[in-house]
Amino acid sequence: MAIALATAEVMRELDRETIEDIGIAGPILMEIAGRGCAEGVEELLTGGGPGSVAVMCGKGNNGGDGLVAARHLTHAGHGVDVYLLGEADRLKGDAALNYGILGKLGISVRQVGDEEALAAVSLAEYDVILDAIFGTGLSKPVRGFYAKAIEAINSAGARVVAVDMPSGIDGDTGQVMGVATRADLTVTFGLPKPGQVLYPGAAHAGEVSVVDIGIPPGLTPTGAGFVWLMADEDVQERIGPRAADDHKGRFGHLAVVAGSPDKPGAAGLCCRAAVRSGAGLVTLAAAGRVLERVVVGACEFMGVAVANSAELIDFCSAMQAVALGPGLGTSQEAADFVREAVAGIDLPMVIDADGLNNLAGHLELLSKTGAERVLTPHPGEMARLAECTTADVQRDRLGVARRLAGEANCVVVLKGAATVVAAADKSAWVIPTGNPGMASGGTGDVLTGMLGSFLARGLAAFSAARLAAYLHGEAGDFAARQKGQRALAASDIIESLGSVLRGYEYPASSDEA
Repeated sequence: MAIALATAEVMRELDRETIEDIGIAGPILMEIAGRGCAEGVEELLTGGGPGSVAVMCGKGNNGGDGLVAARHLTHAGHGVDVYLLGEADRLKGDAALNYGILGKLGISVRQVGDEEALAAVSLAEYDVILDAIFGTGLSKPVRGFYAKAIEAINSAGARVVAVDMPSGIDGDTGQVMGVATRADLTVTFGLPKPGQVLYPGAAHAGEVSVVDIGIPPGLTPTGAGFVWLMADEDVQERIGPRAADDHKGRFGHLAVVAGSPDKPGAAGLCCRAAVRSGAGLVTLAAAGRVLERVVVGACEFMGVAVANSAELIDFCSAMQAVALGPGLGTSQEAADFVREAVAGIDLPMVIDADGLNNLAGHLELLSKTGAERVLTPHPGEMARLAECTTADVQRDRLGVARRLAGEANCVVVLKGAATVVAAADKSAWVIPTGNPGMASGGTGDVLTGMLGSFLARGLAAFSAARLAAYLHGEAGDFAARQKGQRALAASDIIESLGSVLRGYEYPASSDEA
């Protein structure tokens, strides 16, 4: 099932409730966490015998976890050197407690307080480095001495295990705060963090192992505003074999409003994707010149000529959902058409591409009818909608998507590596499927058609959006295995949908032959 992702704020509250309300002492949580880190280090040591380990500790609780790990690794027979980046008398609480325990056991801790002392440490001689410098609470860029320490870890050539979060990665956004450790394995506590699945943090985290440190399951928040990582089981709940007496009328009629004389392909891809995703009927509503170039030779979807928004609104009265935007253009005529359609069509609607570009600055139109709306921007389109820069979007993909969804009272699908699907109540899902080969023209049109198909079938907007995003990425992954990423085209994703969907309809007999 879906995996809950905990922001730094959520984890602080979970820790507080566990310690203060439930009564599980902080040193117990740190002991379990540190032992889990030691086990993670042992997973990376080759040969199964003793290995050499450098434990790089900061002054906070993350460093305390490292001190516990150092004790367990030493007792297991490994050669362990512990480096404290700072002065021992500045340690507090549970970290100070575990520093004292090491002293009583005769396990020395070398204090490294400046760049000169750091330069004398030869990290290249170790098999594994345990990064216990910073955890999830990092709030400002790493500079100076600590940046040098992280750079030394990255250049050592040893395998790296990160404690809770690679040092230098923002646990909520996945952004690099100046410089960040590149880990082979991240041992995280309680719940995985958004910054471990959002890029670039995901690339720094390596494999992520979650250690249960004893936080009672009943404390984990599950309501509005929480963040989830989607999994196959969430798709399986929505897809299964059709009933023997099903007919096309039960799977909805989707109106696709897309294409222009110079962009007819967008309309064709969108319609074909909707058909392949299981819509009962698909009709392309477009100017006659577009229909001439798209519908001729297309057997599975229909076409109807509409000259203006009034004709479109009238036609859509018999539909179940609308997919609007791909390839419409950004002329004043197209802008007026899009805005009038969004304000006047009282049906669930997915809006993409030029639909979004023409809607920027007019988001109040999304609430005119009360019908559900889904926006599917890439980062550049999101920047125009949110009135910020593309860099701003990429710095906090999760936050920007949630904010726009709340302000516009709609569902937002922010496309890209680790697509984010956010609802108006700030709930959000991160989509783990997809690959860089999908960064090519037309793949967004395919997603729009898929999402429109699920809306026409009667799925609620938030469910339809995350289902479409997940399957879109999965079909892209399937196509990449067949074609390679560099040769991947949008039409390959459409052709892969059959194989992907079959796996959920008939899981016992699915294969990739």
